[in-house]
Amino acid sequence: MLDFIDSYLTGDAWEELCKSCFRMKYHEEHFTDIPAVHGGDGGIEGFTRTGRVYQCYCPEREYSDDELYNHLRDKMTKDINKLVALQYAKRLKDLGVLNIKEWHFVIPKYKDSRIVAHAETKRKEVLAMKKNNPKDYDYIDDSFAILIKTAEDFKVEITRIIRTTITDVKLNFAIYHVNKPDWSKCDSEKAANIKRKVKAVMGEVDESDEDFNDLVSMYIEAYIKGLEILRVLREGYPEVFEDIHMLEQSYKKQVKMTTRLNLDSSMNSKVFNDILNDFQKTLEQQFKYLNAASIMELKLDLISGWLADCSMQFKGR
Repeated sequence: MLDFIDSYLTGDAWEELCKSCFRMKYHEEHFTDIPAVHGGDGGIEGFTRTGRVYQCYCPEREYSDDELYNHLRDKMTKDINKLVALQYAKRLKDLGVLNIKEWHFVIPKYKDSRIVAHAETKRKEVLAMKKNNPKDYDYIDDSFAILIKTAEDFKVEITRIIRTTITDVKLNFAIYHVNKPDWSKCDSEKAANIKRKVKAVMGEVDESDEDFNDLVSMYIEAYIKGLEILRVLREGYPEVFEDIHMLEQSYKKQVKMTTRLNLDSSMNSKVFNDILNDFQKTLEQQFKYLNAASIMELKLDLISGWLADCSMQFKGR
């Protein structure tokens, strides 16, 4: 999920994002935010009426694995200690935080299983304290658990928030286009279609021409990459996929009509470039939550698909 976010998240930005995620995910459980301004937060930043509470943390910068573990461990320890500190117990009860069953530690990511082991150690400590002092810790449920949650656990909510909220955070899926494409995914018929249509756009060009072959290779590669990114979006980010699919299907009809109504093959290049420019403007208008690199990749991938099938059809000269 973090690869999809086109900026480094500050602590404040992560806190706001987590709050929005919990409000969205646990709306039916009556999520309540706890501002820390008056009286402290008692080791939690929000809670639901079903016994879930959470605390979030975002590292200030990129750390080594050991450094990250140490920071996560210290933050978890500090906030769990606050959760069971008697000076905070009354405040939590007064806020209506009762029968705490799950304490969620919400972080962007972790790289070391030691933090999972540390969570289990702290869980046992809390339950031991409750066993020894059941009256003082009656707000802690007997099934109390510490759960580590990362951005990946909230990818549906994060994606929806970025899609529907005015924010400086944008999605970036151009990162998925770094792997070498599997050329077997473009059969001979698709490759021949791309080759034929590029030739029609370029006009009188020999198939040994370097520019011609570079363009054909670029569009075939983009077609293959487009299949992969759409698969990733369809399986992991269905709302983004649906946005793209709906626009692509609608615009494809326009492309099909525009290219087939062009009876003057000498205008192929102009028609093609007009489609490129207009489609980019449309993408920029409708996908404000995507960064510039993603817009360019999306344009190239989808147009390559139209070249590979029969949507974009140019008559030869």
